[in-house]
Amino acid sequence: MGDSSLNICMFSNLYYPIVSGSSTQSRYLARELVRRGHRVTFITARVQKDTPEHEIADGVEVYRIPATLMPKIPLAFNFPWLSYTFTRGNLHLLETIIRRCRPDVLHLHNHMFDLAFSAVRMAKRFNLPLVITFHTVIKHSNPLYNMILYPGDRVFLRHTVVKKAQRLICPDMNMQDYVHRAHNGVPTAMIPYGINLLEAPPQQKVEELRGRYGLGGKRVILSLGHVHEVRNRRDEIKALPTIRQAIPNAVLLIVGAEMSDTARRLARQVGVEDAVIFTGPRPYDEVPAYLALADIEGHLFYQDAQDETSLGIATLEAMGAGKAVFVAANVNSHGAGVLRAGENLILVAAGKPRELAQSIIDLLRDESKRQRVGQAAHKLVEEHFSWEGVCQKTLNVYQDTRGQFGARGK
Repeated sequence: MGDSSLNICMFSNLYYPIVSGSSTQSRYLARELVRRGHRVTFITARVQKDTPEHEIADGVEVYRIPATLMPKIPLAFNFPWLSYTFTRGNLHLLETIIRRCRPDVLHLHNHMFDLAFSAVRMAKRFNLPLVITFHTVIKHSNPLYNMILYPGDRVFLRHTVVKKAQRLICPDMNMQDYVHRAHNGVPTAMIPYGINLLEAPPQQKVEELRGRYGLGGKRVILSLGHVHEVRNRRDEIKALPTIRQAIPNAVLLIVGAEMSDTARRLARQVGVEDAVIFTGPRPYDEVPAYLALADIEGHLFYQDAQDETSLGIATLEAMGAGKAVFVAANVNSHGAGVLRAGENLILVAAGKPRELAQSIIDLLRDESKRQRVGQAAHKLVEEHFSWEGVCQKTLNVYQDTRGQFGARGK
């Protein structure tokens, strides 16, 4: 390694092979850092017993520490990978790992899982700078749960985790606004998510999926991402009867774990259960094949205000694959002029399924528009969300944080 190479130790309860937005982001960031000559150690929870406790994968040294898988609870959207790792034995194990890898900086992904407390403990124990990437706004669709979550986030986590960091990384302006409201006082940096430009899948795999779900001759509206109360596909399902009146062979294909049965119940209520296909959780490496058989992609996040809503990672990956996507989001979330309605995405209004239906009908009927929007979307992802750029911005944060941390300690 050269003189400028860094030793980075990352923490997150979620890591490959767990499929989630943050696990994918942290995995590929770690891999890109290694590719550029840095050393990365990743500490995560061992929630799947068939995964190794220690391995080197893609050049990243991964430690999976003992974890207790917690029951699914509505407060956490019935998230299936909620785990507990904060034990005395694990803290001793982490001290051994930190002494072995001798990091220059600690990087925590997700401030609300319990490895956050361990990262803070190790930062203090070894006098190391701590960077935190925020992946999730702590907010529930049920106002009663927010009576617990808001003080838990803005009081408890703010004082025990967030204020212990030297820098907070936010993937877009909406997240940055949330962090400033909930955790004001720690410097932030806005670094967009890195998006993989997925390689074309084998045609055999595409045809296998087409046959598995009976999609031969169908117009496929793809929706990638787990199903829960903030991503329950409500508008898409309500729009489907109108869409099928105009395009009878249209189907909605939902790829992701079901943490709520709201979508299934709604499909039965509006009479389209035969046209809504749930795949359940699928391996990340199948995503290119699902995108290849889709005509368009999109899912809406149901927040209080559309101007506080961002694009999901899955939607950005679909854009990178050259798919036209429909979204209900703040087009300025990555800065003015980056996301352009009608040019590199189709902007719709949340809570208006009839308008959504017409937008989807128009898009399915207009192949040239789908291609034009998809090509512009691909170019946008290539230019604005490349891993090379994201990695360099992250390295700049590491170096700045180390410099400020060192100066503070003098």
